[in-house]
This record gives sequence, C-alpha cells and structure tokens, in this order.
Amino acid sequence: MKSFLEKIPESIKKFIDPSLPREMRLMAAQGVVPIPPKDLAFVLYGLTQDEDEEISEEAAKSLKSIPESVMVGVLADSSSPSELLDYIARSTESETLLQKIILNFSTSDATIAYLAEATHIQSLLDLIANNQERILRSAEIVEALSKNPAISRSTLDRVISFFRLYLDKMGAIPEFLRIDGEAPDVPEQSDEEAESAIIEDVQESFLDDIGFSDDLVEESEEDIGEARRESLLHTIKQMNIAERVKLAILGNREARTILVRDPNRIVAGAVLKNPRLTDMEIINIAQSKTVDEDILREISVSRKWAKIYQVKVALVNNPKTPSHVSLHLIRHLRDREVRALLWNKNLPGVITTTAKRIMQEKRKDEKD
Repeated sequence: MKSFLEKIPESIKKFIDPSLPREMRLMAAQGVVPIPPKDLAFVLYGLTQDEDEEISEEAAKSLKSIPESVMVGVLADSSSPSELLDYIARSTESETLLQKIILNFSTSDATIAYLAEATHIQSLLDLIANNQERILRSAEIVEALSKNPAISRSTLDRVISFFRLYLDKMGAIPEFLRIDGEAPDVPEQSDEEAESAIIEDVQESFLDDIGFSDDLVEESEEDIGEARRESLLHTIKQMNIAERVKLAILGNREARTILVRDPNRIVAGAVLKNPRLTDMEIINIAQSKTVDEDILREISVSRKWAKIYQVKVALVNNPKTPSHVSLHLIRHLRDREVRALLWNKNLPGVITTTAKRIMQEKRKDEKD
C-alpha cells in the first residue's frame, strides 16, 4: 500500500487515509467525491484495501461500475499504478480492458504472468507471446504460458524456442523446461553446424520482421571514423531489447563491439552467438574491463575459444574475470606469462599469490 500511495497525487491521498472519519471514507468508496474519473479509480482501488470490510466491499463495487469507456483510458495510461492494473487484471473478464493492461509497460511482469496462465482469450495470449522484451526478462511468463491449455501449440513452441535460444546462454535449463528433472538431450554439433543453427533460429523466430540497415550488418574493411561510430551508437541505443538481441547475432564488427558492452547481459551474451565473431575480437573482449563477468565466464568454457592461448592469457590478466575461472586457467600458462602476473597490480591477491606459488614450485622442481 505504501508503494501505491507514493504513485498517486497528493490531492487524493486524503480520501484513502485511515485517519479520515469512517463516514467520509464510506462516501468516497461509494464514488461520491468531486474528483476526475482517473483519480476516482485510484481512490477506489486504495479503499479496496481498507481494513473496514464494508468500505472495501463498497469500493470494489464502485470500481467495477466505472464505465468501460472510462477505464480504458485509466488502464492505458502509463502513469497508472501497477497495483491498480494488477487488481483490474484479476477482477475483470473484459477483453478490451485486459488488452490495455497487457500493452501498458507499467504493468508488472507478475501481472502478465498471471494473465498468461489464466486467460483463455487467444488474442490476449498472442499479445503476451509477442512481447519480446517481457519474454526475454521473465521466465515466469514463459512458464505461465506453458501451463495454459488455451494457447496454440505453434505459439507456445515459438515462445519456448525464443526463450531457450536467448536466455539459456549459460546452459542452465529452467526447471519447468526439464523432463522428469533432467535437461532435454541436445545432439552434439560441430562449431559450423552450431553457427548455422543459430542463424536459422534467428531467421525463423518471431524477430523476422526486424530489419537493419547495411551499415549495421555489412562488414567494412575501412575504419568508419568516430562520427559514424557515434551515429551507430545512437541508433543502437534507440532499439528495444529484442532488436538489440537480433543485431548482436547478425550485426557487423562495429555493432558487435558496441553490443558486447550492453548493460543488458542477455544482449551482450547474444554477441557470442554471432557466427562472424573473430578470434581477435574474442581476445579483445577477454581483455576488456568493461564487459560483464558473465561474458568472460562464457568465453572461458567455450570449446572454440578457450583453446586459444591468447584468450587464456587475456582472461587471467583481466581483473573482471571471476577468480575461480582465472585460477583454473593459470595452470595452462607458460612461465613467462605466469611471472608477468606478479607485476599486475590490478589483479585480486589470490591470483598473484597463486602465480607466486607456481613459480616457487617450478624453481624447487628445477633444483631437485
């Protein structure tokens, strides 16, 4: 309730205040207050939470009696509190009102997950399934859709495929996608087959309608210059998550360089699925102190990249690399690189201490 009160105008909080005389709160619950319809909806929702049962019941009845034509505007307004949106989502069967709630970006993911499991209206299920940004960030919505018998098989398969491709980049299959507690079998693929499958999955997903200009996709042999690079950065910043994910997988070197540092780790991780990513780019990423540590961890477990010696050296020398990853890789470095770690003041103490111990052990072995 405190969170809700912080989101509504000061001028109407007095109607919800428990210290207000009961008779006045009851009048407000009956809708007998001179305030605009939107504010009235806020007040009535607040009074549904009143500890006085008569007041809360009256408020619920009054809220339900607000004409649909009025509620459409309230529910479509992004400034409407998520608590009100959730309450209406759980108390109405109106397809029109539920559509406004689903399309309102202020609606919480928990509310969308509830509707994903509860509604049997196919058009609403399609709206939920096609909201790539929510699908990308909420496993609960995907799980809820999978529990709904009303969703079409093709829509569900499309959502799950999309979810697994982009969110399951660390190989941790969500529990609801397991069969009898086991992760589904995935056939072994060569690197070339895997790269081909990635492109096919992207092209067949419901991101098909997202297209990009040539300067984001076509590789250029020449340096594009700082002005053009700033322009590309501005263009990418205007994209939503789904667009950035697709560009991360299909984009050129300039796009990859920008997106691997994206604050959204799903977007950044998608860059590692780009088939045109070169060994030199991976070395540069492994050296970078501005990428997310999950990216460095994923590089370290990749069969394709972890075998490159320069990648191992770059990861161990990067203070952003998780210590347990560096401690595993340090044993694979040559003496010269291990010795150089002793002078790297940016590394965690456990890394330099381990490097010192390794060199001491080698000197001891040489004496013996």
